[in-house]
Amino acid sequence: MKNAMTPQGWIRKFRLAFSGLFWAIRTEGSFVVHIPAALLALALAGFLQFELTRWAMLLMTIGFVLVAELINTSLESLGRAIDKNPDENIRIALDVGSAAVLTSSMFAVVVGVLLYWQPFWLWWNGA
Repeated sequence: MKNAMTPQGWIRKFRLAFSGLFWAIRTEGSFVVHIPAALLALALAGFLQFELTRWAMLLMTIGFVLVAELINTSLESLGRAIDKNPDENIRIALDVGSAAVLTSSMFAVVVGVLLYWQPFWLWWNGA
């Protein structure tokens, strides 16, 4: 059976998924910004000693931005594979994918301000 969920099948699925992740990180220029920003956010959260709820919100926010970027990268790759010539529908799909990344990034900034404001203020005032 083609789709049997054997341990070997799951291992293959994870291998393919990680292959796609590492390909996107190596080839998509936006990850040059997203990965260091995520690492900086995590380091600052550790320095400010975030409690569990803040860690959870931070990780979900980072994950949301990275997933949006991965989906956009897959749309870009698929668009190039479908047609090398300019196509209005492909252009719209790519623009909407880019808008998804932009929107998730803007919301991540807002969430970041909400998450970091109080702990930073307390640290700044020596509390």
